[in-house]
Amino acid sequence: MKTVRFGLIGCGMMGREFASAAARWLHLPRMLVRPEIVAICRRDVSAESVRWFRDNIPTLRQVTADYHELLANPDVDVVYISVPHNLHEEMYCAALESGKHVMGEKPFGIDLKANGAILAAARKHPDVFVRCASQFMFFPSVQRIGRMAEEGAFGTIIEVNVGFLHCSDLDPAKPINWKRMIEFNGEYGCMGDLGPHVCAFPFRAGWTPVDVRAVLSNIMPKRPDGRGDAVPCETWDNATLLCRARDRSSGDV
Repeated sequence: MKTVRFGLIGCGMMGREFASAAARWLHLPRMLVRPEIVAICRRDVSAESVRWFRDNIPTLRQVTADYHELLANPDVDVVYISVPHNLHEEMYCAALESGKHVMGEKPFGIDLKANGAILAAARKHPDVFVRCASQFMFFPSVQRIGRMAEEGAFGTIIEVNVGFLHCSDLDPAKPINWKRMIEFNGEYGCMGDLGPHVCAFPFRAGWTPVDVRAVLSNIMPKRPDGRGDAVPCETWDNATLLCRARDRSSGDV
């Protein structure tokens, strides 16, 4: 079995989720590779801050606050990057230029310009494996629906309804986080963070949007700041999209 050595850039919730998934890899049968986390990068590298990773990842050999040091580590084959959207362009492009394979969190850039820069860097290095780390497409139910669509089991599809309900955001007592701040998340709000889940199946089916209309809402205009006050939420927290798409096989809209 081949071992693929990972470095994690960003060690918040998703960094821990990735580390936990890697630890459970032994339960997957007939796998040809296994992940091994050898390095992490986070802003705070104090002993208490990295204790969880040191206690739970016996293969960890590098802890750094400088992601350039991690990218220069020859023991790292692939980087998993889970940072706020405003850092995507800088870090994803740097990782690609370093020659590391990249798994990055959606949406690959805070805006269209940043996304274009990341895609250009990926095209510049065709030998580097680049993927958006979205687990939705690997759910058994989504895999089955995808196969059924490819096999023509639904006949002529004229409409698809897809939704993603993020129930924790319905709690008005939930403190604000960076996803409700334009500076870190981008103006598209929930569409950049949760939208890719909704788009996963239509994109797999080969339906390319030709136009998009949206009703955007800011249901929770303020949230607690964790210090006893309420602060404005700058981004959209709910979106309903109506898209016309072109079918890959027929070319029809």
